[in-house]
Amino acid sequence: MTLFDNLFIRNIEAASYRENFLVSAIVSVFLIRIFLHFTHYPQLGSGAIHIAHILWGGFFMMAALLILLSFLNEKAAVVASILGGIGFGAFIDELGKFVTSNNNYFFQPTIALIYIIFVLLFLISRFIPKYHPFTRREYLVNAIEMIKESAINDFDEEEERRAVEYLRNCNPKNPIVKALKQLLTHLEVEENPPPGFFTKIRRAFRHQYYIVAHSGIVVNAVIVFLVLQTVLTFTQIATVSLFRPALTFSELGQLYASILAGVFVIIGLFALRFSRVEAYRFFRISVLVTLLLTQFFVLMHTGWTDIFGLGANVFALVVVNYAMTRDERRNELKIKKDL
Repeated sequence: MTLFDNLFIRNIEAASYRENFLVSAIVSVFLIRIFLHFTHYPQLGSGAIHIAHILWGGFFMMAALLILLSFLNEKAAVVASILGGIGFGAFIDELGKFVTSNNNYFFQPTIALIYIIFVLLFLISRFIPKYHPFTRREYLVNAIEMIKESAINDFDEEEERRAVEYLRNCNPKNPIVKALKQLLTHLEVEENPPPGFFTKIRRAFRHQYYIVAHSGIVVNAVIVFLVLQTVLTFTQIATVSLFRPALTFSELGQLYASILAGVFVIIGLFALRFSRVEAYRFFRISVLVTLLLTQFFVLMHTGWTDIFGLGANVFALVVVNYAMTRDERRNELKIKKDL
């Protein structure tokens, strides 16, 4: 047992909380920027007094911590994750003031720095839990947490299914595991409650996502978009080399990252002749390079003006991911039939 295992027991259900935090933080930054733009950056206070919204961010993050430290139920954790995200968004939006000597909120590379911070948070939340598999001890503690909800709310079918799944991954000889399995047989299980407002919105987006991503026309349109983006990149390279020999750091970064993304698109086009799954893998790498590298350098010198390009590439990644997963499953089924 490692020191990490002694200090921290991971929450298997934490992905939804991290999603709430990130979405709330991103929405918070956008709403603050839009509000300030349309209200011409009003000052809260008078004279030498100015109440910056970083203070509101600290207040929301403090409220989130107090809720987590004071309450035990799942709904409290959901509220805390949203409040914490709102607070972090209000805090990080003021980043320009703290990376410049003159407290410049409008420092242009700020949006690029905020973007890369959110990207890093997303990557950490996605890949760190996969690096170290859940232990039997963690499955046991999570099963206890799941069953604990039966004392707070009615124990529904979905909670029972997850509790049984967690106990299945525990040590069957553990007396606590035996007692919990026995307890589950005596708990009254209610039907799953109707989905809440946010769950309905998430499901609606997911449904639309499947409809769009399943369409072959949309997949082909995304491939055309990636090809056009690559052609535009190489056209810009030729233009720059002829008329602008001296480039800034952000322009050089954008140039080299775009070349790398374009190379993967070209490889993907050649791979289409042999395997669509492999082609989608290369297209996916290309989009990831664009999102993780190219967009960072673009936002350094364009600010918010390239937000539509960012959105287009995020949409392309969603479609390519779905198409790749769909074709992988088709190939697996075909192999099973042949056997």
